[in-house]
Amino acid sequence: GIHVPVWAQGAPGTGAGHKVDLIAMIISLAIAGLLTIGMKWGARFNNLMVIIKLSIVVVVIAVGSFYVDTANWHPFMPFGFHGVMGGAALVFFAVFGYDTLTTAAEEAKNPQRDLPRAVVLSLTIALSLYIGMSLVITGMAPYETLGNAAPIAKAFSQVGLNWITLIISAAAITGILSVLFSFMLAGSRIWFAMSRDGLLPNWFAKVHSKYKTPYRPTLIIGAVTAVVSGLTPINEVAELVNIGTLSAFILICASIMVLRVKQPNLERRFKTPFVPFVPIIGIGFSIYLIISLPSITWIRFVIWMIVGFVIYLFYGKRKSNLSKKLT
Repeated sequence: GIHVPVWAQGAPGTGAGHKVDLIAMIISLAIAGLLTIGMKWGARFNNLMVIIKLSIVVVVIAVGSFYVDTANWHPFMPFGFHGVMGGAALVFFAVFGYDTLTTAAEEAKNPQRDLPRAVVLSLTIALSLYIGMSLVITGMAPYETLGNAAPIAKAFSQVGLNWITLIISAAAITGILSVLFSFMLAGSRIWFAMSRDGLLPNWFAKVHSKYKTPYRPTLIIGAVTAVVSGLTPINEVAELVNIGTLSAFILICASIMVLRVKQPNLERRFKTPFVPFVPIIGIGFSIYLIISLPSITWIRFVIWMIVGFVIYLFYGKRKSNLSKKLT
């Protein structure tokens, strides 16, 4: 029953008269504020969002399975394997998030035990739910009818289950909130760690006197996220985020192989199995997904990387505490 003016309903380019996505900006700032208050309150909020999200997804899969028509699965991949990978490259940002758990290692009670378990378990659950949801929705409606802004709600409305669209909307919102929480947490902690090392000014490494959180990078990330979410179409943001994350995965996989050779005696709290095969597979799949992204995304990524290199070469490399120790 709350009326939002047309100009505040979406970013430019997402609809007639849209100027800014006001709700997205407010939510981004609210999440940043919650992360500033502290991990305990933030974790409780995120746990609640995840429980609601997973419960609704399970209900949707269970109810929708009674309306599956296997004829809709033929052809099973109407756009071929290339189409599958192109779609995967675009929605990749919706799947990852498990990796951000590792950025909170310093705030975990037993990171050596809990973080590997959390990463593997969250990935397994997410993978199972995504497959289940995809099979149910594509079985409920012909794929040609799913190319719209709310394909899941559309599929259920076509079989007369209009009541469940409200539940689906609630799941979508809680899902977005939990992902926002995870990535703002990761971004602020990475920024904090880099500043503490000297790669970025030490001003960002100061923790809040009361809440003991890296509030400065957290609030800055919240403000930047608010601006981007309010003024940029989601598909363009998704493509840029995807290529950045996939590139990071490539560097991490490569670093594992290099460190095994250059520093074989380095203390390893968690050891990657089957090196170099696992890192090589990770690099291969990441490159394959990156190739599937549009060329304009590559141009934006190169510009972003150049900015990062300039900051590193002219500031971070000279100021890094770790670099000084090694030299």
